[in-house]
Amino acid sequence: MKQDSTKRKFYLKYVAFVFFCILATYVILWLIFFFAAKFGFFAMHTKFKAGGLILIIVFMAASLTVGFVISLFTANIFLKPINTLSDAMKRVAKGDFSVQLEDDGDNEMSELIVIFNRMVKDLRDIEMMKDDFITNISHEFKTPLATIQGYSTFLQDETLTPEERETYVSCIIAATRQLTNLTSNILRLSKLENGGSVEKTRFDGAEQIRRAILALEPQWTDKNIEFDIELVPAELNANEELLAQVWTNIIGNAIKFSPENSKIEVRSQSADGVYKVEIRDHGIGMDEATKDRIFDKFYQGDNSHSKEGNGLGLALVKKILEVSGGSVEVESAPGQGSLFTVSIAM
Repeated sequence: MKQDSTKRKFYLKYVAFVFFCILATYVILWLIFFFAAKFGFFAMHTKFKAGGLILIIVFMAASLTVGFVISLFTANIFLKPINTLSDAMKRVAKGDFSVQLEDDGDNEMSELIVIFNRMVKDLRDIEMMKDDFITNISHEFKTPLATIQGYSTFLQDETLTPEERETYVSCIIAATRQLTNLTSNILRLSKLENGGSVEKTRFDGAEQIRRAILALEPQWTDKNIEFDIELVPAELNANEELLAQVWTNIIGNAIKFSPENSKIEVRSQSADGVYKVEIRDHGIGMDEATKDRIFDKFYQGDNSHSKEGNGLGLALVKKILEVSGGSVEVESAPGQGSLFTVSIAM
């Protein structure tokens, strides 16, 4: 709405400018005729005298020429900001996102320049994110592929014992599983970010969380982790498969970063049409810098666990909740564990 108003003001100002030039030209012509008549160059209601007519034509030509030159000069001054903006847009179209125009006034062009600078900044940020994405995705694919290649080479050794062979095969299977998870997460995240349709159904949120915990049983039993669960049944209207991914990712992280023989608490409550779920672990926790970037793609605050994930889990959690009309918040401190709070409309 503001941009339409800016364009309208700019257009009216330009029309007024052209009208002024035309009006000024006619005023000059009228003055020529007036003074010509006053000083007897030609008489009203009589034929023009040849000399007077020539003089009038000369004056008219001179006034038109002067008016044309003045119009060109003033138009160049008036249109200079537009030409500057046009040149800047051409540079941006060629991929130069370093362009920034100086805002030196409080007018319609100033508003356009502010909008242009903001647009270029956003494009520059997107370009940087794309470069980071390519770098990160290359690294994430390279690691498991190198693992597969390395252990496949070892398997060619005919002197391997059955135990060694089984170990290498297990490592290859784990690497392929990591590639599968990475690919699935990228495709799912890409679909959500590009506005893919999300089908919603009604289901019991508490029961879905319990199923997610049971699906992760091998991980938490290996670390002898105890779950303290208090879930209130609630009928949710969301995509069941996507929301299951939310619980799996958050609880999976809680297990991953919890020490052995610890406890994970899962609580839920419903009020005012909102279902709120709290998942608390007593693990290593996060500092402020990690907490601020925890939902960024490929970000892994704890490098010691990087081999167990790809840094897309929480980014996917945030995006799923956004398209589901929900949100996620995190509270954490180093050595004090983390509390994830998920809120979703019922």
